[in-house]
Formats: sequence, C-alpha cells, structure tokens
Amino acid sequence: MWGVVAKVFDALVKFISVPLLLSYFGKNEFGLIALASSINAYLQLLDMGINTGSIKHFSEWIAAKKYDLLDSTARTSITFYGIIGIINALVLIIIALWGMSIFSITPDQAETLRVLFFILSIFAIVNWSTSVYNQLLIANHNIKYVRQLGLVKTVANLVVIYFTIWLKLNITLYFFLFCIANSFIVIPNFLKAKSSGLISGFLPKKDWANFQVVFKYSMAIIAMGIFQMSATKLRPVVLGIFSNNVSEVLAEYRIMETITIFIISIGGMFVTILLPVTSKLLTEKNQEKIEEFAYGNTLFTTIICVFLCMPFVVAGREILHLYVGSEYVHLYNWLTIWVLTILFSLHNSPIASLVLSTGKTKMLIISSAISCVISVVLNVMLCKYFEVGSAIIGYAVYIVIQMSFYYFYFNGAILKLNSWKVFKSFIYPAAMGILIAVGIITIDINTGVIIIDIAAKLSLWATLYTAGLFTTKLIEISNVRRILNRKNVNN
Repeated sequence: MWGVVAKVFDALVKFISVPLLLSYFGKNEFGLIALASSINAYLQLLDMGINTGSIKHFSEWIAAKKYDLLDSTARTSITFYGIIGIINALVLIIIALWGMSIFSITPDQAETLRVLFFILSIFAIVNWSTSVYNQLLIANHNIKYVRQLGLVKTVANLVVIYFTIWLKLNITLYFFLFCIANSFIVIPNFLKAKSSGLISGFLPKKDWANFQVVFKYSMAIIAMGIFQMSATKLRPVVLGIFSNNVSEVLAEYRIMETITIFIISIGGMFVTILLPVTSKLLTEKNQEKIEEFAYGNTLFTTIICVFLCMPFVVAGREILHLYVGSEYVHLYNWLTIWVLTILFSLHNSPIASLVLSTGKTKMLIISSAISCVISVVLNVMLCKYFEVGSAIIGYAVYIVIQMSFYYFYFNGAILKLNSWKVFKSFIYPAAMGILIAVGIITIDINTGVIIIDIAAKLSLWATLYTAGLFTTKLIEISNVRRILNRKNVNN
C-alpha cells in the first residue's frame, strides 16, 4: 500500500509540475530540461540488471545471516557503481563540451543545456555509488521506510518548484535544487542501512570474487534492460537530434509523457505484485492453476487498465485544455495512440510475470533487441514528417512486436497456454471499453465549463462500461469475491 501511495503521489506531483514549469520557463527552456533528463535517464540503464541481482542475493545472505559476506559485497558494489558513476559523468561532460552540435538548438539554448549537463555530471557519481543502500533496505524488507522516504523526496521536488516560481529562480538554479531534492535521501538510506547492521561503512571495497556472483546473475537482465530502456528513453533523444523544432517538440512530448506516466506507474505494478505468485505456481508445476492464473488475471488486469486508460480517450481534449492550455489540444490524437499502446502492453502483465519466473530470458533478449532496433529506426525515419508523433509510432511498433512474440512464442512454447484464450481475456473487455468511449466522443457534451464536461463524460463512460461488464458476465460477483480472497485461494 505504501508503494501504491508513493507511486500515485509521485505521478500526481509530476502531473502538476508540468503545466507550472511550462508556464514559468516557457516551451524552449522546459524542452531543455526534458532533453537533459532524458539523456541522463538513458545512462541509468545498467542499474536495471545489477539492482535486481543485488536485491536477490542480498536477501538470501540476510536470511542466512551471512553479514560479513553481505558487507563485503555491498561495499564492493559501491566501488562498481562509483566506476559507473564516473563513466556517466564523463559522457555527460563530453556531450556538454563537444556534442552540442548534434542538437537542433540555438547557441543560447546550447549554453543553458551545457550547464544542465555539468550539474547532472556532479550528481551522477554520488547517486550511482550510493544506490546500494536502497538495495540493502529493500532486501531487508524495509519497504515501508523506502516508500515513505520516496514520499519525502516527492514533497521536496514540489517544494523546489514552489520556491522556484515564488523567488523567480532561473532554470540552472532550479535544476540544481531539483538534483539536490532527488539525491539527499542517500544520507538517511545509509544511516538506516548501517544502524540495521547491513553495511559497516561507506568506504568502498574490492571483493570482486563475491561480487561476480551478483554480476553474472544480472547480465541477462542487463542485456534485456538495455533494449527496453533504449526503446523508451531514446525517444526524446531522437527527437532532440532529428526534429526541426527541438524545444517545442520535446515540450509536447513531456506533456504527454507525464500523463502516461500516471497510467504506467499504477498498471506497471502488476508485474511486481504478481511475480511472487507466479514463482510459486511454476514451482508447483500445476498447469491447471497456471492456466487459471493466466486467463483470469489477464481479464482482471485488462479491466483495471481500461479504467486507467479510457478517461484520457473519452475526455482527452478537455483534459489537455485544462492541463496545459488550448494550444496543446492538437496533441489529443497522439495521446490517444500512446494510451491505447500502453493498454495493449499492460494487459500482458500476468503472462510477463510467468515468463520472468521461468528464468528463460534468452528469447526475451532477442525479442527486445529486434523490436527496439525497428522502433528506434522508425522514430528516426519519421521524425521529420510527424515530429513528436514519430516517437509514439516507434513505441507502438515496439509494443506490437513484443506482444507478437508473447502470443506466437512465449504463451505456447514456454508456458503451454492457449494464446487465443489469452487474447479473448484481453480483447473482450478492451473492445467494450473502447467502443463505449467512441460512442461518447461522438456525443457533443458541451456545458461551457470544462470540468463539468470532463466529469459528465467520465461518469457516463464508467457507468456504461461497468454495466456492460456485469451484463456480459465478464465480471461476476463471485469472481470479485474470488479475486479479493486470492491470497487464501493461493495458500
């Protein structure tokens, strides 16, 4: 629950911050923030694998009370991450000094962006080398503490935005304070990890023999993560290099990304939540229970995701108008495609959890590589014609290819599932939600007050969709009770 609260609150703050910062800094400077953040986010891709591997092994060593091994390996992680942090910082400095010409920006914008890269390079080493403290706390089941500290960080970001506007700070000072707000938690994380006996100090160590165990486990996840991160985090970078009007296009991208982050932050938790359950099912090797889990949870996950996505289809124009102004309403069509792509992706969370639990990641790496390369190439090729839309088209192609691998390979070859049954569990509730949304869009609901229009459209859609679910028996009261009691059923 703390995870849900932290993610929802963080998504809401990001949602609120976009119109505030866009209004204060304007399109050009706001686009520079988006570009700098996106490039730095892509450089974080290595953490996707090592983070997972570290938590897995740290958890095992804590359970076995091997605290000397834990301390030695954790402090070696500080050394490893410190090296990665230095590489990250050097890449940012090289781009800042000699790479400004690759972006289609003015000399003044280039100077500002250069300073933003320098600021990021300062914090890169600190943030990388201290990430092990967070891993130790999660491995030690201090989840509540980690999530609460995440909430504090989110509040700090909101405070920075408030004082930036109130004191009329410039973009570089805002960005510096923003980086501080996102980095200060390393201190309480270290103190908590040390007081819990998980690590003896912050000085690095070189126990590469034991660290190698963590590193080897993480390599497959790193390889898959590189392609997944490339498909998502390279989109704004491609826009920054190949689009005609970088600042404006990146501002538009950031607006839509912030809206979709809210959906992903909630829907994306399904894989994490379901992973322990799927691991148990696969260990028991009960195919009947695996099939029941796959088909039933695909239906349930799809319904939840439809409720998350459809409001931005039904009242997307009004939401954009209210959110950032009438000049951005033209983004509605692209936002709709992006939202529907997310729906198509998130419905597969139960199946993805099952596949990850098998440990058979070779084909996942291959499918991620193929879909990533095609999507990035498409983004580059279409950038001059569709600008911000090219990023969305590329991402949609990436998801379609990924889902094709699941339906035509993973479901049958790995999980022994009927892909048609999985697809029916998705398409019936999804198609119903989309058709009702299309019907409401065609109705001219215009009271003259945007908030009332949004409320009327969403209330009508939610009522019709809920009624449709029960009428078609996609949801039955008995099924709702079964889902609520799933923990007892699984036990």
